[in-house]
Amino acid sequence: MSAVRTDLAAYRAAVAELAPRARPGEGADAIRVVEGRGTWWERLEEAAAFIVDEPDPASAAVHERLAGLTVPVVVVRRRLRPDVVADAIRGFATPRHVVVDAWGGRTDAATVLRDAVGWARVLAGGPVRAFARADTERATALAVWSETGVGASITRAVGGGVGTELTATALGPRRVEVRVDSGSPLHEVAIDDEEGRRTTRVRRESPERLALRRLLDAREGAALSDLSDLAADDAAATLS
Repeated sequence: MSAVRTDLAAYRAAVAELAPRARPGEGADAIRVVEGRGTWWERLEEAAAFIVDEPDPASAAVHERLAGLTVPVVVVRRRLRPDVVADAIRGFATPRHVVVDAWGGRTDAATVLRDAVGWARVLAGGPVRAFARADTERATALAVWSETGVGASITRAVGGGVGTELTATALGPRRVEVRVDSGSPLHEVAIDDEEGRRTTRVRRESPERLALRRLLDAREGAALSDLSDLAADDAAATLS
């Protein structure tokens, strides 16, 4: 049984749901939940494993330092849930092009752009590198190229409201469309290929429970790439 240190109600509920694998507690062997606002990387200490909830973008120097961590770290990105990612890439076929359109408020603009880059990486089949960027007062456009040889176009618009909407589409013999709406916990993945059109099943597990379950699995040997994926997406999103 793993102890979990958190003051956040949603994570306390997740701990209760995952009993007896998890319980509230502290100590050197505990899992610590860290909020991702501000300099969240400075709070990754005094725990045996971490969940970082919605991290703000970090510099390359910070990510280089984090690469030396030897404890498991799960990163919660609600616009880029790992279970929805798994649905989107099941039966992966290399697309010809990827298009990502995102809209959000000014406060989270940098994070929304970074997560849009993340969907480009996922649907293109590998990390992407930006080679062109254009900024206006209300929008940013990125042109990126994947290690798999797939190009992607990313647009992030800034509105005056709250919430986030994101649509990511892989165009090719197999068309995959992902729709994310922060006003709803349910993300939609639609796939069109020679078998017709189908929509994947709705993922109803809370982001907090999913994160804790993944971290418990990692402590039992499952692999995690959350920090390296975050570093790659931050790097691609910061071309100026």
